[in-house]
Parts: sequence; structure tokens; C-alpha cells
Amino acid sequence: MPVRIEQINFDQTTLTQDDSNILPGGGGSGTGEGTGGGSSTSSYLTYLNNDSINLTPPNNTTSNLFIFNISTTTNVKNFQTIVNGTDSAVGSSKQIRITRESLANQSYKIEVKANGYTNLKEYYMIEMVDDGAPIIINPRIEQPLGLNTKDVVLTLYRNGKIVGTPKSIRNTSDNDLTFTLRKLQSDTDTPEEPTKYTVSFNITGKGSPVSILKNGNKSAEFFPNAGNTEYQDVDGTKYTIRSSDTSLYRITSINLNDNSKVQNLVAEPGETLELDITLTKNYSIEIKTEEIFQGSAGLNPQIELLKTDAREYNINSKVGVPLMFRKNEDVKTITVIVGDDVLEFDDLDKGTLCGITIPHSVFKNIGKYNIQIFPFSLDDYENEVRPPTPADTVEAKKVTPKYEVKEEVKLPEVTLSDNANLYKPRILRGSGLSGGGLFGGDYFDSMNLFTNREDFIQRPNINEAIR
Repeated sequence: MPVRIEQINFDQTTLTQDDSNILPGGGGSGTGEGTGGGSSTSSYLTYLNNDSINLTPPNNTTSNLFIFNISTTTNVKNFQTIVNGTDSAVGSSKQIRITRESLANQSYKIEVKANGYTNLKEYYMIEMVDDGAPIIINPRIEQPLGLNTKDVVLTLYRNGKIVGTPKSIRNTSDNDLTFTLRKLQSDTDTPEEPTKYTVSFNITGKGSPVSILKNGNKSAEFFPNAGNTEYQDVDGTKYTIRSSDTSLYRITSINLNDNSKVQNLVAEPGETLELDITLTKNYSIEIKTEEIFQGSAGLNPQIELLKTDAREYNINSKVGVPLMFRKNEDVKTITVIVGDDVLEFDDLDKGTLCGITIPHSVFKNIGKYNIQIFPFSLDDYENEVRPPTPADTVEAKKVTPKYEVKEEVKLPEVTLSDNANLYKPRILRGSGLSGGGLFGGDYFDSMNLFTNREDFIQRPNINEAIR
């Protein structure tokens, strides 16, 4: 609590507080020499009544400055001193200077901290004791009157409690403040290990057809190979399962198993599945993939005879007729038709030039032969000649696992305390006898206890009735 401070004129020698005259030196009432304050009080009174402006305070005044030397029990070098919540607000980290006059306005809380250490919630409080008497400020005097008579107390606190006995430092200008710092244990510095979950992948296909994107971060994307792989990540990690390249692969089905439920997701033609899961448990995931048809450029075989002129052939020579062609790379087979003979040549020379020989056996008679030549096989025309085919395209389909919930129908319990069965109709049986006697009309089924007409369930004793 701040000490009361009053401002007075130079010629004022007494103060009024609670209807009584208080001397600045702590004496009794009235003016002149104080009766209870001792010689120091008398000196102050004389000083106040002196008309000379060249005045000096009494010789027994104490220092106006307190010096606090800061250290730690573990000799930590790089610590920070905090004064009233501010780092090194006054002085340096190892020495704090506080004036006596500033203590009249506020108290000071001094504590330290250091990286890797705990301070045990330890701090020192420096406070000026308010004894009820005010501090007098006189414009003609450099130091306020009554300031030196105030006690200053140093108190050590730990965990909110006072340690030891508060110490008076009114007449001690140089004080040592020692703090206890304890090094943090390694397990305190290291955060608690987060929970981890395992994801097992079984991927069918070739290469790396599947992409796993972690937490939407492209730099954290990975591509498991086809086959069995296993990964582990912390709780809450989000996996986006998708095709690694929608122009090369598509995901046709995903079988998701979390050890409690199984969900099978299937793509339609022209679709590739994309699934998000968040790791809150272990997963076993089967993924089926297939390669996307990349299309074909088509086949258009072309040939050209180097010599197109008519030729004469000696049928008795038994030597075949050679032909030379220029062809493109799509020509796999050359078919030659001579009369009724169809000849196919598929062992062709590589490159753009090739030659074949028509055997002499096809020339049976003397005459003119019209020879037809085709740059493909007549039997395999569809595979050797075809237009270009475009590649297949697929569209990503976002899917979410949906587990079927089966509602169980629970029938009301029937206890033996129930006297009537409301759920069975009565059974009407006729005996063939008239008069509606014992065996006439309706009666209880002797073998079924639950076919009565809301009568007691107990089976009737028919034998007793007969008697």
C-alpha cells in the first residue's frame, strides 16, 4: 500500500492528521521542540524555522538508493530478471537499483527466468511499510521529510507462500537476492508422444497406380507400389486416396476395413474412385486398379512397285518372278493373287525397300496373267488395317464410406406373472354332443397353454372335470 505523501509550503511547520498535530520527526503534539521524538525531531524543527535558504538535512540520514545483486543457486548465466512483470525494467539482469523515494509510490516484485529451467514460482517483494505518518515534500528541501524513518521490508515467496521471515533493509543499501532454478527434465521438455495408427494397403495393378495425399499437402504426397505396403501416422492425419495419374490408371474398387466394419466401394465405367479417411483407428485397405487404354494411331499399310511395266516370263525356266517394293512401316504382310492362287509373304525385309519372288508353280499355262498385290493379309485385315482409336478418359468420383445399420426388432418380454394371453385367439371346438356340456362349445386346448380366450394360462384339469 503506497505511503501517504503531503505537499507543504516552506514556512509550514505542523501538519494536521486525524485532528492532531503530527511532527515530521515523529514527536508529540504542539509546536517547538517535540516531547517524544528525541534530538532528531528537534533538529528538524529548528531546520524548518530557520529563515536562511542555505539549509542542510541532518547528518544521520540514510542512503536513498537500494542495490540488489541477482544470482542463482545453480549459477545459471543466461537468466532474465523480471521487475513488476517486465524484463529488466530497472538496471541490468544481475543488478537492480531502486530508490527509496520510488518505494513510497509502489512496491517491487523481482523474479527471474531462464530457458530450460523452472523458477519454482519464486519471487522477492520489496515494500515500504506504511506506519500511518505521511511523507512531507517541501519544495525548498531536496529529500522529502519522514522518508528515512519508513521501514523497507524484503520478503521471499515460493508457490505463493512466504519463505522464512521478512527482512528489514531500511539501513542496508546493498542486498543479495538468490534465486533457485531447477533444470527441466528431458521428459518435461519433450511433448507427449501422439497416438499413432497403422494403414495397410493391398494394391493390385502395375507400378505405382495410387497416390496418397497427406493433410492436403502436395509436398507430403506418396505413391505406394502395387502389392502390400504399410504406413504409420499420428492420430488425426487425413489421407486422400486417389489415382496417381488419371490418364494412366483408374481405381475400380476400394475395400475399407477398420477391424469393426467393412465397406466396399465400386466405380462405374469411366470413373476412378477418390476417398478421404481420417486416422482415428487402424485401417486395412484393398485397392483394385487398372490401366487406361491409351488409344492407337491406326494402321495404314502402303506399298509401291518400283517397276510397274509388263514383263515376259519363260514358263519353262522354272525360275520365279521377283518383285521389288517400296513400303511404309505399317506393312506387315504382302498378299499376291495370281489367278486362283493366293500367296502371302510375311517375312519381309526391314526398312522401306523389300522384295518377294512369285514361284514359277503358279504359272501353269502360257498366256497373260493379271497379278493383284495387297499390303496386308486378307485373313488378318482388321488387325493390319484400322483407323486411329482415341484413348479412354475417366472422371474422378468422390466417395464416402456408408455403413449399413440394421435395426433389431425387440419383442416385449412375456413373464410367468402374466395371467392372460392377449395375443392368441380362442379355439372353438365342437364335441358333436348337444347341450353345451363339458365337451360342447369352446374349451381350453389341453396341449397348448397359449390358446385360451384371455382366461388363466394354467391348463385345465380335464380329467378332474370328467369326474
